[in-house]
Amino acid sequence: MKRLLAYEVREPGEGHCVIAFASNSATARREGGNELNCSFNEVESCNRRPQFDQYAPGPVPKTVLIEHGWWFECHHCSRRVNETMLQEAEDEGEEHEHLQVVTDGDAVYCSQSCVMGEFVERRTRKAAEVALIEFFSATYPDCLIESVWVSRAPLQGPDRLGHAQALLYFKFPGAQHSATFTFGEDRMRVTVVDLPAYYTWRGIQAPTTEAA
Repeated sequence: MKRLLAYEVREPGEGHCVIAFASNSATARREGGNELNCSFNEVESCNRRPQFDQYAPGPVPKTVLIEHGWWFECHHCSRRVNETMLQEAEDEGEEHEHLQVVTDGDAVYCSQSCVMGEFVERRTRKAAEVALIEFFSATYPDCLIESVWVSRAPLQGPDRLGHAQALLYFKFPGAQHSATFTFGEDRMRVTVVDLPAYYTWRGIQAPTTEAA
């Protein structure tokens, strides 16, 4: 079996790149391009990075990539996390003693406080999702809940621009497709083909159309 070598594969749009491990450049270009959602010919560059060979078959630890000049966004506050993060913060006159590179799986953080902040946010969002499910189940017990999405906790209706903050996807009796319930609204989004079943389920008289 041929030895796997490290290649840095870069996409042309925003300059995102990945480390791909392969026995040759063409394979690395193809596999790295797939990871970056671009075709073989769309890849901007594919260059050898022997300093990462020891991490085959991957992935290369995020901390190692940062030591070699890479940067990531903090998973919680979006701060740029790189090797010069502390110096950059000091140059800007910011408090920087708390800053340190922290990784958790694929996520990169700029500090332990952001790790905790993300943890708390996830927990409160999960609690809001559970509350939405319980609310909908109590109101419409005959429906099948498929999934939920909550932007933030606590549960809120649409924002001032009308953007939904909490959605629940479900099927009501007789429906062929999923319907959408928006928390804070008195209406549901239903596909046209399911309207007859929806009217029956809700006990609503279907609107009549006048002949031309």
